[in-house]
Amino acid sequence: MYGYLPSHADRGDPNCGLCISMYQERWSSLPEIQGHAEDGCPYCANMLEGLLYLIPDLIERFGEDATFRFERRRDMSVYADPNGSLRHTQRNATMKLQYRWYMIDSPQGYEPDGDTSSENSFSRARGWIQECLTNHKLCGNDEPSPLPTRVLDLGEAVLEGGEPEVRLVETAADQKGRYIALSHSWGGEHPLVTKTSNLDSHKAGIPLVSMPATFQDAVEIARRLGIRCLWIDSLCIIQDSPADWELEASRMANIYRNSWLTVYATASSSPSSGIFRTRQAVWIQADDPEDAETLDILFPEAAKLRHDLRLSLRFANVHPDFSPYAEPDKQKSSLPLLARAWAYQERLLAPRVLHFGPQEVFWECMQTLDCDCGGIKLRPEHMGSYMSRDTTAELPPKVSHYAALHVGKAASQKSKTQEEKRRKKLLARWQEMVEEYTHRSLTFSSDRLPAFSGVAMEMVEALGGWEYHAGQWKETMLLGLLYQRSDGHKLARLSIADTRPAPSWSWASVDGPVRFLVSLSGAQEWAAPVAHANVLEVRSVPAGSDVRGQVKLGESYVVLSAECVRVMVLFERDAGMVPGKPWKGIGYAVEKGIKGPTAAEIGLGSFAVAQEGHFQKKKKRKEREEPLTFVPDVQLCDADGKWLWKGEEEVLCAKMLESGNAVYWLVLRKVSPGEAKEGEWYERIGVANDYDSSWEASTAEREHRSVKIV
Repeated sequence: MYGYLPSHADRGDPNCGLCISMYQERWSSLPEIQGHAEDGCPYCANMLEGLLYLIPDLIERFGEDATFRFERRRDMSVYADPNGSLRHTQRNATMKLQYRWYMIDSPQGYEPDGDTSSENSFSRARGWIQECLTNHKLCGNDEPSPLPTRVLDLGEAVLEGGEPEVRLVETAADQKGRYIALSHSWGGEHPLVTKTSNLDSHKAGIPLVSMPATFQDAVEIARRLGIRCLWIDSLCIIQDSPADWELEASRMANIYRNSWLTVYATASSSPSSGIFRTRQAVWIQADDPEDAETLDILFPEAAKLRHDLRLSLRFANVHPDFSPYAEPDKQKSSLPLLARAWAYQERLLAPRVLHFGPQEVFWECMQTLDCDCGGIKLRPEHMGSYMSRDTTAELPPKVSHYAALHVGKAASQKSKTQEEKRRKKLLARWQEMVEEYTHRSLTFSSDRLPAFSGVAMEMVEALGGWEYHAGQWKETMLLGLLYQRSDGHKLARLSIADTRPAPSWSWASVDGPVRFLVSLSGAQEWAAPVAHANVLEVRSVPAGSDVRGQVKLGESYVVLSAECVRVMVLFERDAGMVPGKPWKGIGYAVEKGIKGPTAAEIGLGSFAVAQEGHFQKKKKRKEREEPLTFVPDVQLCDADGKWLWKGEEEVLCAKMLESGNAVYWLVLRKVSPGEAKEGEWYERIGVANDYDSSWEASTAEREHRSVKIV
């Protein structure tokens, strides 16, 4: 319960935008607050001092005439006024804060202190860790676990004010211990790394001052938590040795699963930006004016208010959105690590994760979710009968992940119904993970499969006996092929001429977000999908030692047997502006010098397929067959509408399956198999959906054939 405040008459100047009724939205400005503070208003004096503490460059960032919008009783936004000293800026809310006034002698609720390096933050972290180690059977106990190939030995306790050395050590094959793993973003920087040339010197000792701020903070965290060993990827993997990198990447699942704790540099965008955040909150008491003694005698009630009034001011807490439909890019400025693909699997694999956010620390483990302010604490009502739920998305991410992998696993004898339920949960979780993961960014698109290798290994173990191929399961290949680039209103990141990070039949070939058009588990379908194609062969050849990492593109393929129709690819330009003629063939457009849709014109229905010749033969618009729209996996034209593909190769639509009232066709472009290779090869460029089967009914000219997709 927060403190009682005096009556409205005692709240300072009634003409002040800050002091008037706190139950309604109100506006004030920096000059107004400054003026009333000088006139003795304790509220304005507190607010001004707090603002200048949290935002020392307030005037430089928001102008001398910065404006403030006070919303409800605790929320406020800071704006730069474009009509004043920063007259050419946009009038957008650029900063959000929370405030609270209270009286010093009233009981106060707990609030984080705004310093993630403080002893309060570490006390909260130790409490979570101890609770987890003691009472969470699913997360594992405090027993030593197998150590990674290399770890950083942080040395003994500090002696005589000196700095204990940090050494890179290579562990024995059966050596066990407790270690902390760091999950961080490289952010385009080149931090201190271990190479073949400095491996011996790093074993001899690494000066702490030579490490970037994020690594130094990680060392401090481990030492304050009493853990001597620390694993940091850039220092514990030999970065210029492809063989060592591939081997350690294949072990990533075990490295994070066996960690005593994973420290997540959630608010850090690079190695140089550090893990800790300070000056995120402040508690203010107004200073006494020069004539305080006289004022105290003349106005005793106002004097008591000035002496007892306190302001709690802080940057608004930013809590992560862990839902499967979260868009991490929207929180990238405040929680940048949550938008990184490598860090996604690291978070899921680790039994315990301690996040260092922008204002507070928060916690994830296999059984609970919590934060310093309690705003995301897992409540008992969030739990329930797991097996009866339609989707794992109803649970927090790590709880959901662990439950999918382990619930039902221990039963010695399972009925076919139980086995089917567990398999569906695993596939539902797999689909969620792929869709969540692909919303996160990679510095190198070639890491698309390696950065998912760890969680893939877990799923391979859980689906014992199933065949994993470049992000797809052979047993669900027909469904898995029906993925779609989910940001279809934007240009694809890769062009049709670029080398893809994976075979075109894998969702990993699309360098961007994807979604599956048909549920892999069948849990969301009212009727079982009807297959119209067969998978004859699946082959994936690892490019290195990680069997779930990169594959050799020319040697990895899927062979399908399906009904195929020759089609032409169309595009929509100036739709509605030229009556009856919105669709044009790409080949015709290239021949006539007609540009494709620009970046500003791209939409979900910008491209389509129609039967070759059939679309052209019908002259009257009302007799024309309506083409099927699709979202290309890659750019067919650039941002200015210049064609990257001439449309000269053969294009097929292969009938895949029917689900509900929709028929799905795989759009395939013929490609050259290269020298010394025979046969016809195709690459996937999208999926066309026929929701009323009208297009399928008119496909008289089709043939059953085998197609090899690379």
